[in-house]
Amino acid sequence: MPLWSSALLALLSLFVLLFAIAAHLQSRRRAARLLYQRRLEVALSDGTLTPEEIAELEGLRLAKDLSQMEVRMVARSIYRRALRTVLNEERLTPEEDRALLELQAQLGLTDRELQDDHLQLSRLRLLAQVDAGQLPEIDAPIALVPHERCHWVVQATFAERIGPMRAGEMRGIRLSASGTEPFRVDGARDELRPSESILPVDLGILVVTSRRTVFQGAKRTVSIPHARVDTIVLFRDGLIPEEVGGHTRGCLLVDDAELTAAVLQQAARKRRAEIRPVRPGKSA
Repeated sequence: MPLWSSALLALLSLFVLLFAIAAHLQSRRRAARLLYQRRLEVALSDGTLTPEEIAELEGLRLAKDLSQMEVRMVARSIYRRALRTVLNEERLTPEEDRALLELQAQLGLTDRELQDDHLQLSRLRLLAQVDAGQLPEIDAPIALVPHERCHWVVQATFAERIGPMRAGEMRGIRLSASGTEPFRVDGARDELRPSESILPVDLGILVVTSRRTVFQGAKRTVSIPHARVDTIVLFRDGLIPEEVGGHTRGCLLVDDAELTAAVLQQAARKRRAEIRPVRPGKSA
């Protein structure tokens, strides 16, 4: 066998050996992280990490030669699993919110470490607050009348319906602007944009105040008093406010249609209650 062939074979054998050693070490570290994760989950099962459990976990970390970065990765994995359950439900109860805060504290995770996760959680928190009647108050990009408050501002596209609607086209969820039932969007929703019956005509902002919903674009301004809104038809990428008598001004395409509809529904209900307060013994 030529000398160069022997050298090449030796190099290949060394490479295979090093690869096998690296794979074995990596497998051992995965097993160690999994063991640490299981022990941590057991310790958290009663909702409290005792000093004794913390000491045992630190002993396990040292024995398995796990770095602080590795155990924090395990902690984030446990937190994200709990968060994923809440996100899949698309609703956040006060009990679930408290449980997530307690879990974060028990795991010793900072807000900075969970920055990306908290963006999703903040949306659910805001949706829960709106559903409970706590509307945000922000600076208004348009002129307001005395005692009018601004609750919501988003970029929006104003679109018009053109031509007749085909049967089964554009399924949406109808939300009543009156009543007291919780905000729920269970059911099928289509997107407005692919429909040939929807024509985008203007780009601007959508403003929801305590008295009205305003679209202000480059070509037009449309203002719909809350007192005239009867139903909000919610789609995946937008909504259509239907006024009393079934009249509509157009379609509003927005990024977060669900949250926008929740704010609009709650603002309209509050305005209706201000104009027509519920009498004792009567329902809204």
